[in-house]
Amino acid sequence: MTIEELEAYFEGIDLPESVYLNKATKIVDVKKFIRSHIITVKAHGHIKAYASFLDRLIQLKDILEAERAKDSEDQSSI
Repeated sequence: MTIEELEAYFEGIDLPESVYLNKATKIVDVKKFIRSHIITVKAHGHIKAYASFLDRLIQLKDILEAERAKDSEDQSSI
């Protein structure tokens, strides 16, 4: 997934204020996290050492999609 696709995805959804990326990592300001990671990837994405920034954005997208799917499933069972 490209940084442009991720940027468009995050612009098109309602974002939570905070979210756990994993058991040990809580993002307390999701909008700031996304903004800073997109800037970093655009500036340094060609450098392998910065690949983790793109990876974390993809991980966040996957988490948000899973939560949205779960919410939709919960709503349909009501």
